[in-house]
Amino acid sequence: ILKEFIANVYRSKTGNFLSPELSDLIWSITVAIFAVGGMIGGIAGGAIADWCGRKATKHKQEEAKKHFVDNILIVCVAFSLSFTLFAKLTNSLVSLSQIRKCGLLLNNAIAILGATLMSSSQLFRSIECLILGRFFIGLNCGLNTALVPMYLSEIAPMTLRGALGTVSQLGIVIGLLLSQILGLPVILGTNEGWPFLLGVAFIPAVLQLLLLPMCPESPRYLLISKGRVNEARFALQRLRCSSEVEDDIEEMRVEDRSQQHETGLTMWQIIRNKQLQTPLMIGIVMQLSQQLSGINAILYYSTKIFEDAGMDEEPAKIGTIGVGAVMLIMTLVSIPLMDKAGRRTLHLYGLGGMFITSIFLTISLLVRFIYHGMAYMSVVSALAFVVFFAVGPGSIPWLITAELFSQGPRPAAISIAVLVNWSTNFVVGLGFPLMQRMMENYSFLPFTGFLAIFWTFTYHKVPETKNRTFEEIAALFRRDEYIDTSSAQIARNSFQSVDNSYDTKTLESCRLIEPEPSSSCCSVRFIR
Repeated sequence: ILKEFIANVYRSKTGNFLSPELSDLIWSITVAIFAVGGMIGGIAGGAIADWCGRKATKHKQEEAKKHFVDNILIVCVAFSLSFTLFAKLTNSLVSLSQIRKCGLLLNNAIAILGATLMSSSQLFRSIECLILGRFFIGLNCGLNTALVPMYLSEIAPMTLRGALGTVSQLGIVIGLLLSQILGLPVILGTNEGWPFLLGVAFIPAVLQLLLLPMCPESPRYLLISKGRVNEARFALQRLRCSSEVEDDIEEMRVEDRSQQHETGLTMWQIIRNKQLQTPLMIGIVMQLSQQLSGINAILYYSTKIFEDAGMDEEPAKIGTIGVGAVMLIMTLVSIPLMDKAGRRTLHLYGLGGMFITSIFLTISLLVRFIYHGMAYMSVVSALAFVVFFAVGPGSIPWLITAELFSQGPRPAAISIAVLVNWSTNFVVGLGFPLMQRMMENYSFLPFTGFLAIFWTFTYHKVPETKNRTFEEIAALFRRDEYIDTSSAQIARNSFQSVDNSYDTKTLESCRLIEPEPSSSCCSVRFIR
């Protein structure tokens, strides 16, 4: 329906029919501009201008066509660049100042603006309005994907951190399924109803504005970032429904003392910090494993995939809803497993299953004309692909990225993760239609290769984070500092890493002195 709307607007403004090439270009931009907003300071504007400019030169025969294409280019490039600055300022306020609940509240204004622009695009007969609305919604989602996992990981008790961290992904898949159901022709999937469908995003934004003020601020933010112990204790008592929260307070104080040298880090400082480079690399690869798994190719173009597989239009739409329903069910199943099986284990199972099912999907697409039943095999493969995605790469990258860092570097680290995630989302959304046209039935094979790489990396590099405090996780990546100062063996290893010239007798003549109250709890001093 949206493609038809774009074609009609183009014809009314130029007097010409929209060519298939330009139609694919505008549609790809409309899909991918969502991710541009999500980048939060991304740098894709120049790439769009370059690529779109080459395409636009093929359509200069008539002046009206040229002006139409120029309008699209101006919207995509100018707003991508100008709102990159806005996103950077917003990111500075949200991440570097480390606001949590307040940032989520302010972000709803962006969602309301985006929903209003999209829903009014038909009224104004404007494709530009549709693209701008998607950009603002993408910006809103980008901020949400940074703030929500961070907020949930900080308010959750250690034993429930995995389960509660998955709730953000649960909200995403619920929204996905609702949009697919509401998009049916019998509901809002009509020429008259689709503006209301795009305006539905207005509803959760208003609900969050009403309900979020009732939620307490992050206790970790209050205690570690602001030093407000009493407010943090009160927030914990509300969250735990108990007055016995001193163990949690002490654990936060331990983290506070140990990360005093990491407070207020910027993204560039994190990149240059040798102790944080390993967890940062893990976080980035985890984000890539989500976006380069091929899931967005299935979600964005699932109906078309099913139709190309030989299914009629109506069964294909039902299959698309089935994808959303399966993802919702498996996300619910994964919630209790996060703190039982563990993040690393589930991620390995998810990536491995997606690798196998992507091969079956490619085979079924190749032979569907020879064996008619293979058309339905492609549907089964796509659904199985979604099952394994929901178990692992769907929610774990955001959860584990928030867990890998202590309070100081966490906001900036998540900002980097958001940039990587949405940049990759943009590339997949813009490039998959072209890849599908060039590679046809082999278009999922590149994702198969990526899945093999990500499985290998996860197996060798990603640690298990379940049932560990933030400080214990951060200590895994420290080269010369360890949290367990009572362990003589760990102390010896730390001492030897500082100076390998000491022999065993010299080391045994050293005595371990407890750190002073003002020093880091993870620091170890040796006196000969």
